[in-house]
Amino acid sequence: MKRPLVVVALSALSLLFVLPALAAPLAQEQKPTIAEPKADAAVRGVVQIIGSAMHPQFQRYELYYAPAPAPSDNAWIFIGDAHYQQQPLGLLGTWPTSSLPDGQYALRVRVVKQDGNYIDSEPRRVQVANKRAVESPTPLPTFETAPTAVPTPAPTPTLAAAPTIAAPRPATATPKPESTPILQLTPGSGTPAPASSELFSAARLVEIAKKSAVYTFAAFAAIGVFFAVKWLLAWLWHKVRP
Repeated sequence: MKRPLVVVALSALSLLFVLPALAAPLAQEQKPTIAEPKADAAVRGVVQIIGSAMHPQFQRYELYYAPAPAPSDNAWIFIGDAHYQQQPLGLLGTWPTSSLPDGQYALRVRVVKQDGNYIDSEPRRVQVANKRAVESPTPLPTFETAPTAVPTPAPTPTLAAAPTIAAPRPATATPKPESTPILQLTPGSGTPAPASSELFSAARLVEIAKKSAVYTFAAFAAIGVFFAVKWLLAWLWHKVRP
């Protein structure tokens, strides 16, 4: 009983290691694809071919075209040069179509593996239209509409302008001439004498009062000095008298 159980266990373990090894090549085997141009797209001039070209055993990828439908592998024509870098999704190459006659063509990308085998993408059919115009959708018919009559606006009545009444201007009082002070000439002198109003003005009286005070103070001071000198001389006389 022990031997069958051991055999079954070993078989199960071998399957765990063998099945992933067998499934890995199948999972890693991926075909190259063409994303642009779209199927049956109208192209002209230099066409950019966009797609992916990758493989675990990648060596290079190549681009081909052929008149559609391609009868055999010998009808495929190589485009440009071989490419030795994988392309996950991007520009695979360019296809010049200016020298080709208009019509249907097929494109494909081939990935060559390190062992010399290769994998081709599904053919992508396109229409080369360098000389003929690309079909465009039919435009919708347009209907002309009659012009709509625009009513003419009635003339606006104009109001007569009211007469302008000039308002009377107030009489302007005539300014009186300012009185010019009369200068009185003192006899015997060539300079004019001040008027009587200037002689009795407040400033003149204050000035006279100041001068009178100064003169009075000077007189009293002189008298004081006189008596002081007199007293000093009398005192000296009494001191020096024998």
